[in-house]
Amino acid sequence: MYAARGVRPVLLCLACVLPLAAQDAAAGKSIFEGKGRCLTCHSIDNRGGSLGPELTEIGVQRTPESLRESLLNPDAEIAKPYRTAVVTTKRGERIEGIVLNEDDLSVQIRDADGNPRSFLKDNLKDLHREERSLMPSYARRLSAAEIADVVAYLETLRGAADPHPSMTRERESSSFADSAAWLDRANRDSQEMPDTLLDNLPIKPGDTIADVGAGTGYFTWRLARRTGPNGKVIAVEIRQEMLDRIAKRNFENITLVLGTETDPKLPPATIDLAFVANAYHEFSHPREMMTAIRGSLKPGGRLVVVEYAKEREDDDPTAGVATMSAQELRSEIESFGFKLERVLDVLPSQHAMIFSAGAR
Repeated sequence: MYAARGVRPVLLCLACVLPLAAQDAAAGKSIFEGKGRCLTCHSIDNRGGSLGPELTEIGVQRTPESLRESLLNPDAEIAKPYRTAVVTTKRGERIEGIVLNEDDLSVQIRDADGNPRSFLKDNLKDLHREERSLMPSYARRLSAAEIADVVAYLETLRGAADPHPSMTRERESSSFADSAAWLDRANRDSQEMPDTLLDNLPIKPGDTIADVGAGTGYFTWRLARRTGPNGKVIAVEIRQEMLDRIAKRNFENITLVLGTETDPKLPPATIDLAFVANAYHEFSHPREMMTAIRGSLKPGGRLVVVEYAKEREDDDPTAGVATMSAQELRSEIESFGFKLERVLDVLPSQHAMIFSAGAR
């Protein structure tokens, strides 16, 4: 489970041949809590250990392939906080664990048994970190069927959105939202990593994509390249001057649509992917807009919503932009009938979530 942020796993041959059918999530839970002893290190809903990552929402944070890889080859993906720290005291004692805190004088670790330990650096012979996980491989501990069952169980761990989200529009619109200079700023690529984001989206050549709240077309032309000449990108804006800017790029597979504050003017059941980046918080009538977007999706279509993260404001180089927390974003979007499928933890300062339209 020690998965690094934004890393695409390279699957082992064993992972590739594990059965994907006939998985039993209930059996997987029993293995997770029993034979696998996973709660010794991991916690779910505040129950379990703290040596490894918390797993309450792992089903939307990681793909099944990544979960399977973490069970078979834990060293393949290691988030920085969970690299193995090795402490050797001057008396020759060797302790492995993860670092909880470190300063110039001391280091605190949680050892492999889950116990917190504190050391003065003057009493240490050596302190270093290794690119390996404390988590054991289950490749030989569990059968292929058992691995598949555990993955099926982990996929069910999706957390929960607030069932009664506040829909009052108390968030102020960003002062940057109407600024073409801001939208086309020179350092935007490094701050938003657009190619990394799009690499992780379910986009196929020939898809029809709606870029709702397209602005100056920052994502529009990138989406147009990915969907290709046989696909189409519909750029939706409520400001004609923004559409005029997009038109200057002369992409044949981009269609411009002037929407309203309550209607994106998308034809029903025609969209493979609705893309709303840094725009949802600006919707003055979110229910009407999201209901219309949901109705525009084909069966099996997806919605992607990207917003600057309130949780990361202190580290956000773009101070002053509107932000939303993950819980706010998920709760509001799911209240419109969407279902969260995946959280993409690949961006430095933004939430990126993929939703399905849910049952209609």
